[in-house]
Amino acid sequence: MNRQKKPRGPGKGRLTALAVVCGAVFALFALRLGWMQFLQADHYARRVAELSQTRYQVTLPAARGDIVDAGGRVLARDATAYDLTLCLPAPPGTDLTETLRTLETLNLKTCLDGEDVETHLAAFFSAASAGELPLAEGLDEAAAAALYAAGLPQSGAVRLIARGVRTHPDGTLLPHLLGDTGAITAEQWQAENHALRDAGVAMNDEIGQSGLEQVYDSLLRGHSGRLQVAVDRDGRRSTRLLQDPRPGATLELFLDSELQQAVQAALQDQIRTLRTTRTAGNGRECSAGAAVVVDVRTGGVLAAVSCPGYDLDRWRQDYAALSADAAAPLLDRVCSGLYAPGSAFKPAVAAAALAGGVITPADTVFCGGRYTFYSGYQPRCLQLGHSGAVSLIPALQHSCNIFFYDVGRRVGVDGFSATAQRLGLAADAGAELPAAAGRLTWTTDENYQDGLALQAAIGQGNTAVTPLQLAAYAAALARDGQRPALHFAKAAYDSLGRTVWQFRPRTADTAPGGREVFSPIRQGMVAMSGTLAVLRDSPVTLACKTGSPQRPERAPGGGYYTNSVLIGYFPAEEPRYAMAVVLEYGGGGANAAPVLRQTVRALYGS
Repeated sequence: MNRQKKPRGPGKGRLTALAVVCGAVFALFALRLGWMQFLQADHYARRVAELSQTRYQVTLPAARGDIVDAGGRVLARDATAYDLTLCLPAPPGTDLTETLRTLETLNLKTCLDGEDVETHLAAFFSAASAGELPLAEGLDEAAAAALYAAGLPQSGAVRLIARGVRTHPDGTLLPHLLGDTGAITAEQWQAENHALRDAGVAMNDEIGQSGLEQVYDSLLRGHSGRLQVAVDRDGRRSTRLLQDPRPGATLELFLDSELQQAVQAALQDQIRTLRTTRTAGNGRECSAGAAVVVDVRTGGVLAAVSCPGYDLDRWRQDYAALSADAAAPLLDRVCSGLYAPGSAFKPAVAAAALAGGVITPADTVFCGGRYTFYSGYQPRCLQLGHSGAVSLIPALQHSCNIFFYDVGRRVGVDGFSATAQRLGLAADAGAELPAAAGRLTWTTDENYQDGLALQAAIGQGNTAVTPLQLAAYAAALARDGQRPALHFAKAAYDSLGRTVWQFRPRTADTAPGGREVFSPIRQGMVAMSGTLAVLRDSPVTLACKTGSPQRPERAPGGGYYTNSVLIGYFPAEEPRYAMAVVLEYGGGGANAAPVLRQTVRALYGS
């Protein structure tokens, strides 16, 4: 019997196809595995190593820019200090216990000193598996050398991080002007929608906190770098530089440090002289003052002395004593001291009268020793070298009060105060440091009366201005009414010497009249300098005006204490320098003249 063959079913073909597909898949897996095992072995080994590492970043502090004078002499710079950290866990080849023992023998003042070493380490390890534990801050070069001699930084057991600490070749030279740096406060960090953070400043960075350090902080402040540190399971460390630190710019001032030293010495010497040679009420009580020298052409401040001062490198340690000192050494008298100018104000009254056509240089006022225009208030004049009919130039030369009472009354207090403000008194001097606004006398003042206007015409009344404003005023008189904007900083340069900022001299304001108005005033100021014996042997022609404004305190004998005020410029023919001097309780304007004479000697020789 013939058996019929059964036809082949579809299942066997499917199985075959499935076996082929599975074989292909397994072949691909095998190829992939071989590729990973052999060709990509190094890559995956690195990945495994990376995943087993602990990484952290270290800040590399940037050097703050120097502050230098016009001759390049350094006034403020960063000195190198070192912060010490302990690397944990201990790197291969080092022993933590031995490292701590070595540190102890070096007698370094660290946060691990004493019996709480274990506490510090336990707290650190509870917070991080690996990293760097801060040990000490601000170590000097000797301490760093000792650590290197012991081999600790070379072994990787510790890390020394260099940073800058602000120092000054002479911290007593410009303490108020230069200012200081310090850690960011919470208020500063949050200010202006975290502007400092957005500028790349870290919360624990130091910034300028006062003076020029604060004003130019964005230029002086460098940009910190970042170093990435990786620690593997065996404690081996590797580093990668993520960002180089970038130093801050160098700030150049108009200031001449040698002139600053000379003016400072002159001011201190005159204060000592008055205290030791004058009688009570005539200068013996003098203990403070200020002096400013400016470049008439540019408005650059060449010297600015506030006396007494302090040591900028020690003021934090000495703060309690400085703040308790009755002489107020922390007060910046140059920018914030307010003083009545006294007769130094008279050129402003003359300028207002001449420009307004109230007088001509030849017009006279009769000086009989007492001003009798008002029946109820009749102030006097000392008549120092003059009497009778007095015109403008002799009135300035001999500081005739009667002349300026009468001329000031005719101009009006608002008229001469407006001119004085355009010349720089109680006006923004243009300088970049915070400064007192000052004040003048106006008819809108609550205490205004006719007698107050007469006093204002000789620089008293409600009038009070800063020495910086007096220097701007002197420069404006030297420039026939064109007042230069004053400035301390001249330019800033990056680490490659490229200019990143520069001051552009400008005229802040101009009083009307020009040379026609100011020429006779300048003649009167030259004549006035000739009345001061100490100025007669000057190597250049001087133009100046003194003031002896009364203070509110009574002096022995029934009178009032007086300050000494002086403004001036030189050489009178082609002015280059302008100066203002104030001596508290100085006993009269003439007592400020030796400071001017010593300044001229420093600039031109004897």
